[in-house]
Amino acid sequence: MKVKRYEGATIKEIIERIKLDLGPEATVLFIKEFSRKRFLRKKIKRLEVIAGVEEQSRQVDSAKLELIHYQLKQLKDSVDTMAQRPVSGLSEKDSCLRPCLRQMKNKLCAGEVEEEYALEILKKFQQRFTERELMDPAVLETNLIKHLTHFLETAGPIIAGNNRIVAFIGPTGVGKTTTIAKLAANFSLMERKRVALITIDTYRIAAVDQLKTYAEIIGIPIEVVFNPQELSASINRNKDKDLIFIDTAGSNPFDTERMSDLKKFFMENPDIETHLLVSMTTKTKELLAIFNCYNKMNVHKVIFTKLDEATTYGNMLNFALKAKRPVSYLTTGQNVPDDIETADPERLACLVVKGKEESVSQKQLEETGGYR
Repeated sequence: MKVKRYEGATIKEIIERIKLDLGPEATVLFIKEFSRKRFLRKKIKRLEVIAGVEEQSRQVDSAKLELIHYQLKQLKDSVDTMAQRPVSGLSEKDSCLRPCLRQMKNKLCAGEVEEEYALEILKKFQQRFTERELMDPAVLETNLIKHLTHFLETAGPIIAGNNRIVAFIGPTGVGKTTTIAKLAANFSLMERKRVALITIDTYRIAAVDQLKTYAEIIGIPIEVVFNPQELSASINRNKDKDLIFIDTAGSNPFDTERMSDLKKFFMENPDIETHLLVSMTTKTKELLAIFNCYNKMNVHKVIFTKLDEATTYGNMLNFALKAKRPVSYLTTGQNVPDDIETADPERLACLVVKGKEESVSQKQLEETGGYR
């Protein structure tokens, strides 16, 4: 990493110099305020900032290496499991299911639903119908989608009003800033609500600039804060707003120091509602590991992003059953303010059962009357 030290009177002045020297991908590593005494004059306050930018290197950092080892272990476990399965004949587990449901169980597992959950759900499901009632594949699928809605809890949309404060947390690259822009645009321009943006993502200069650009286009105020006390002051300055959205820095959830720093913001401001953003392309075990790290800040709701990049959606059901947190929104692309929809249980269940190829969007559901 290339690291440089800067000194100046204001953070804005220093950041402009950092962008010119190191580029928009630079990261602020350290900020310190100090006083300097001039000859025969009173002390003046100055800021010291250390910034850095990653240089191209052939070395793989420890986090990436750990992920590679984890993925290799998962691959080995999968191969071992497949090798232990009988080549032919009906497994003991599948024998508890009616013939018409065994194929459905295989389809769910192919869609990344864990076998334990697929069996448990289908065993309860078959108790509600006779085998004859489930012989028609279309009828079976429709009834199973309705059955799965009981396991997929949704939170409904954010309700603006009374200075509601919502923070978006999650790993790097899941789409927090873009999601905030989509929601802010819809609430401000479509619903005519008074919206303000606050960002505590001071690690990535480019992320601050991106959110500022969105705020200017939408026509809403934005503030950058550096510590929990500044966040409290910023919230107080915007107490006349219907809704305050807080953008946070994306980071490795296993970086305990960074996670501890982030937690301090929420300890100082306990009224903040947290939405954890996770990518639909992430496997179940990694989703749960991410959730457990961020739940130290008390995750209230979940947003699944990048549905357009996923091919299977069974991990959404696995996550719902284990994390037990309601889903508030789904994002399906990068377009602002489009490509976001309020999570609906039947839409989620349809994705789990039918997958990407056959599923329909929330917009199509609304236009056709959906499954209701």
